[in-house]
Amino acid sequence: MPQTDTLQTPDSPLAVLAETRCFSHLDVSVLQALIDAATTREIEAGEALFRAGDTYREVIYILLSGHILLRRLDGTEADIPIGDFLGLANYLDNAPHAAAAIATTDAVVLEVTAQRLRQLEQDFPPLFNLLNRVIAQKLRDRSPDRGISSGTLAQPVANVMQSPVTACGPDLSLREAFKLMEERRIGSLVVTDADGKLLGMMSYARLAQAVLLNAARPEDRIIQAGSQIAYTVQPDTPLWKAEEIQQQYGVKYLVVVDADKPLGVLSQSDLLRALISQPSTLTTQIPEAHSIKELALLNGRIPKIAAELRESNRQASAAVRYLSETHLAIQRRTVELTLEWMEKKDHGAPPIEFAVLIMGSGGRKEMLLNPDQDNGIILQDGPKSDQAEVKDWFERFAQRMNKNLDRVGYTLCPGDIMARNPMFHKTLSQWKKQVSHITKRPTEKAARWSNVVFDFDTLYGNDTLTLELRRHALSRLKRRPRLLRMMAKDDAEGRPALGFFNQLITTIKNEQGAHIDLKRNGLRLVADAVRIFALHNGVAVQNTMDRLNALVRLGKLSDDFSASLSEAYDQLLDLLLSHEIHQAQQGKALDKLIDPDQLTTQTRSTLRTAMRVVKRLQEQLQDEFETEVF
Repeated sequence: MPQTDTLQTPDSPLAVLAETRCFSHLDVSVLQALIDAATTREIEAGEALFRAGDTYREVIYILLSGHILLRRLDGTEADIPIGDFLGLANYLDNAPHAAAAIATTDAVVLEVTAQRLRQLEQDFPPLFNLLNRVIAQKLRDRSPDRGISSGTLAQPVANVMQSPVTACGPDLSLREAFKLMEERRIGSLVVTDADGKLLGMMSYARLAQAVLLNAARPEDRIIQAGSQIAYTVQPDTPLWKAEEIQQQYGVKYLVVVDADKPLGVLSQSDLLRALISQPSTLTTQIPEAHSIKELALLNGRIPKIAAELRESNRQASAAVRYLSETHLAIQRRTVELTLEWMEKKDHGAPPIEFAVLIMGSGGRKEMLLNPDQDNGIILQDGPKSDQAEVKDWFERFAQRMNKNLDRVGYTLCPGDIMARNPMFHKTLSQWKKQVSHITKRPTEKAARWSNVVFDFDTLYGNDTLTLELRRHALSRLKRRPRLLRMMAKDDAEGRPALGFFNQLITTIKNEQGAHIDLKRNGLRLVADAVRIFALHNGVAVQNTMDRLNALVRLGKLSDDFSASLSEAYDQLLDLLLSHEIHQAQQGKALDKLIDPDQLTTQTRSTLRTAMRVVKRLQEQLQDEFETEVF
């Protein structure tokens, strides 16, 4: 029987694991529960825990002492650090072992059965979060090397950093630090010693934390009360690597150093400005297009732009966001040309204020190569909105706009979620009334409707109308959240592409064979679940990644769980984006269908792990909304 352990025994499992990178932040009581659920096993030098191809035996291992070498099928090897898991990937996907784990010295491991570990995940949320952190790292490790050799993100940070730095000594008071940042209009200070060497950083957020949470006084020295560790990069570090460090460690600022002396500061805002200051040739040509035919020709270059974006962005989600901005620019110009057509045909200018809404993947800025139309119109309330000539003007405009978008290359929505449909063409008060009605009396149809329409943003026109509709929707969902439960139920009808024992399964068959629908059985499930969590918590942003970050800031999702979801979502996006790019280059019709037999062993393994993360998200969603009292 396992024995209860104490930190007083230096060689005890508890003491050993508490000092490892994996478990150091885990509460002692949770770590002890994990140890109590495990058994200890001694491994002799040369013995294998498992070999490549071995059937997974529903056991997960944690290395306590000694050396174990992980030997992969591609010939690469890695020493397993003390406290790291072995067999965790198999715990997620139940696949046979893809590598051999061989003891190079006598070693000791903890063995935990999959059944016990699943129970511990349910009983101890911090352990659930820890496993998600490990999963996120494994997904990063399994992703192909996406180092960037050209484009904006390939340039060194020295080209973008803010320099010279605004530095201060360690004895500066919090009050003086605040005044200095106010005067210089900067968000951070670099803290240096008398020789100019880096000691740390001070930011507005750190100042607020010191004063509000740690009871620091304005007269306290920043080195004692507020200074934080500075993450550093070298001047020649490429921007893509700096972006990766910012995301991995959740930091806003990086200090650019040479021989421990700060040369500049790189913030997330600096990185964003660098990206948006390098518009593609296409985005500069879109506003100059003077006909629908010209726009259609520009839209035909989307596959080439998509390939360039994928090569110049380390994360697929970033590439897709920039690709979406290109789509939105084309659609926005289509609206402008439609308005010009209305004037040329003597219909005149818009008689009242309005906003054209973009919905679905366009509202989330997650459009791939060939999105169809999902749009609507909000009309300003007022005495003129009920006039027949005003209604006629906007009906004619909506019909022409949807037709023009189709001619440009955005096919008509099969579900008719378009501005020409009266259901999506209303005054602001009518939109509000409709939202109030479906939140008061939700139906399955309303839930499906909401899982598309509630991802809306302004494509063109008066943004205050959109903002007011969003404010109304969030307030009604907060007061009457039953609709969210039905949206969660609608989401539960979809399933990730996993069968029994979490093996990959195909979800659709056609004349070309059996495939996995990456959108229906992967990406959409994540977008739906994150949307429901976001709406439930009053989050106004639309993009899936932005929603995840907002939920972490609100404390509604753990940073570790969000990281695993972000990595899984990005892996699925990258797989689908590269699939569509390849189809376009081959002159084939685009689809969302992946043949798992055509994937490499590593990519299949990554896909299985990503799908398992999707399943964990669905389980979390269903658990929360089954216990929620509405």
